[in-house]
Amino acid sequence: MRRSAEFQIVTLFDEYGEAESRIADPVMIADCGFKNRVLLTGDRDLVHTWAKEIVDASIAVFVTTDNSEGPQQWGPRIIAAREGILHELRRRHKPFTATISREGSISQVRLYEGSRWKGIEIKKKSPSNFYRKK
Repeated sequence: MRRSAEFQIVTLFDEYGEAESRIADPVMIADCGFKNRVLLTGDRDLVHTWAKEIVDASIAVFVTTDNSEGPQQWGPRIIAAREGILHELRRRHKPFTATISREGSISQVRLYEGSRWKGIEIKKKSPSNFYRKK
Protein backbone atom coordinates (compact mmCIF):
# COMPACT_ATOMS: atom_id res chain seq x y z
CA MET A 1 0.00 0.00 0.00
CA ARG A 2 1.28 3.45 -0.83
CA ARG A 3 1.72 5.43 2.37
CA SER A 4 1.18 9.14 2.67
CA ALA A 5 1.57 11.60 5.52
CA GLU A 6 -2.22 11.80 5.69
CA PHE A 7 -2.88 8.05 5.98
CA GLN A 8 -0.29 5.62 7.29
CA ILE A 9 -1.01 2.18 8.67
CA VAL A 10 1.25 0.88 11.43
CA THR A 11 0.55 -2.74 12.34
CA LEU A 12 0.95 -4.18 15.81
CA PHE A 13 3.95 -6.10 14.52
CA ASP A 14 5.45 -2.89 13.09
CA GLU A 15 5.03 -1.24 16.48
CA TYR A 16 5.85 -4.02 18.95
CA GLY A 17 7.64 -6.69 16.92
CA GLU A 18 7.54 -10.23 18.32
CA ALA A 19 5.87 -8.97 21.52
CA GLU A 20 2.72 -7.90 19.62
CA SER A 21 0.75 -11.01 20.61
CA ARG A 22 1.33 -10.22 24.30
CA ILE A 23 0.20 -6.56 24.18
CA ALA A 24 -3.07 -6.22 26.07
CA ASP A 25 -5.86 -4.23 24.43
CA PRO A 26 -5.92 -1.52 27.15
CA VAL A 27 -2.17 -0.96 26.68
CA MET A 28 -2.59 -0.68 22.90
CA ILE A 29 -5.52 1.74 23.32
CA ALA A 30 -3.58 3.92 25.77
CA ASP A 31 -0.56 3.87 23.45
CA CYS A 32 -2.74 5.05 20.53
CA GLY A 33 -3.98 7.92 22.71
CA PHE A 34 -0.46 8.84 23.79
CA LYS A 35 0.78 8.86 20.17
CA ASN A 36 -2.39 10.52 18.82
CA ARG A 37 -3.13 7.56 16.58
CA VAL A 38 -6.33 6.00 15.33
CA LEU A 39 -6.98 2.35 16.12
CA LEU A 40 -8.10 0.13 13.24
CA THR A 41 -9.35 -3.29 14.32
CA GLY A 42 -11.41 -6.24 13.23
CA ASP A 43 -12.44 -6.98 16.81
CA ARG A 44 -16.04 -5.78 17.08
CA ASP A 45 -16.11 -6.58 20.80
CA LEU A 46 -13.16 -4.27 21.54
CA VAL A 47 -15.27 -1.11 21.36
CA HIS A 48 -17.68 -2.48 23.97
CA THR A 49 -15.25 -4.34 26.21
CA TRP A 50 -12.80 -1.43 26.42
CA ALA A 51 -15.20 1.54 26.04
CA LYS A 52 -13.89 3.25 29.20
CA GLU A 53 -10.30 2.89 28.01
CA ILE A 54 -11.25 4.35 24.59
CA VAL A 55 -12.83 7.34 26.34
CA ASP A 56 -9.85 7.76 28.69
CA ALA A 57 -7.40 7.63 25.74
CA SER A 58 -9.67 9.93 23.68
CA ILE A 59 -9.10 8.01 20.45
CA ALA A 60 -11.04 7.12 17.33
CA VAL A 61 -11.53 3.41 16.63
CA PHE A 62 -12.51 2.09 13.20
CA VAL A 63 -13.83 -1.48 13.09
CA THR A 64 -13.89 -3.56 9.92
CA THR A 65 -16.84 -5.89 9.40
CA ASP A 66 -16.46 -9.58 8.57
CA ASN A 67 -12.81 -9.59 9.61
CA SER A 68 -12.74 -13.40 9.55
CA GLU A 69 -12.69 -13.27 5.75
CA GLY A 70 -8.99 -12.38 5.83
CA PRO A 71 -6.83 -9.58 4.49
CA GLN A 72 -7.69 -10.32 0.85
CA GLN A 73 -11.22 -9.10 1.63
CA TRP A 74 -10.82 -6.50 4.38
CA GLY A 75 -7.65 -4.90 3.01
CA PRO A 76 -9.46 -3.44 -0.03
CA ARG A 77 -12.30 -2.28 2.27
CA ILE A 78 -9.85 -0.26 4.33
CA ILE A 79 -8.37 1.29 1.20
CA ALA A 80 -11.86 2.08 -0.12
CA ALA A 81 -12.79 3.62 3.26
CA ARG A 82 -9.76 5.93 3.31
CA GLU A 83 -11.63 9.11 2.39
CA GLY A 84 -14.49 8.23 4.74
CA ILE A 85 -12.06 7.65 7.60
CA LEU A 86 -10.35 10.98 6.97
CA HIS A 87 -13.73 12.71 6.65
CA GLU A 88 -14.92 11.36 10.02
CA LEU A 89 -11.62 12.30 11.68
CA ARG A 90 -12.00 15.89 10.46
CA ARG A 91 -15.68 16.00 11.36
CA ARG A 92 -15.84 14.34 14.79
CA HIS A 93 -14.39 15.06 18.21
CA LYS A 94 -12.70 12.10 19.83
CA PRO A 95 -13.49 9.74 21.37
CA PHE A 96 -15.64 7.98 18.80
CA THR A 97 -15.90 4.63 17.10
CA ALA A 98 -16.94 3.87 13.53
CA THR A 99 -17.74 0.81 11.47
CA ILE A 100 -16.30 0.15 8.01
CA SER A 101 -18.86 -1.73 5.92
CA ARG A 102 -18.27 -4.57 3.47
CA GLU A 103 -18.53 -1.97 0.70
CA GLY A 104 -15.68 0.07 2.16
CA SER A 105 -17.72 2.95 3.53
CA ILE A 106 -18.39 4.22 7.03
CA SER A 107 -21.75 2.78 8.03
CA GLN A 108 -22.09 3.74 11.70
CA VAL A 109 -20.46 6.13 14.13
CA ARG A 110 -20.72 5.99 17.92
CA LEU A 111 -20.03 9.23 19.77
CA TYR A 112 -19.32 9.55 23.47
CA GLU A 113 -21.61 12.19 24.92
CA GLY A 114 -21.45 12.98 28.61
CA SER A 115 -21.50 9.56 30.19
CA ARG A 116 -22.87 7.37 27.39
CA TRP A 117 -22.35 6.32 23.80
CA LYS A 118 -24.75 7.50 21.11
CA GLY A 119 -25.00 5.64 17.80
CA ILE A 120 -25.46 7.43 14.49
CA GLU A 121 -26.27 5.54 11.30
CA ILE A 122 -24.53 6.92 8.24
CA LYS A 123 -26.73 6.98 5.16
CA LYS A 124 -25.41 5.01 2.24
CA LYS A 125 -23.82 7.15 -0.39
CA SER A 126 -21.31 6.31 -3.01
CA PRO A 127 -17.97 6.75 -1.18
CA SER A 128 -16.26 7.92 -4.33
CA ASN A 129 -18.83 10.69 -4.84
CA PHE A 130 -19.54 11.57 -1.22
CA TYR A 131 -15.96 12.07 -0.08
CA ARG A 132 -14.56 13.46 -3.31
CA LYS A 133 -12.79 16.77 -2.81
CA LYS A 134 -14.35 19.63 -4.69
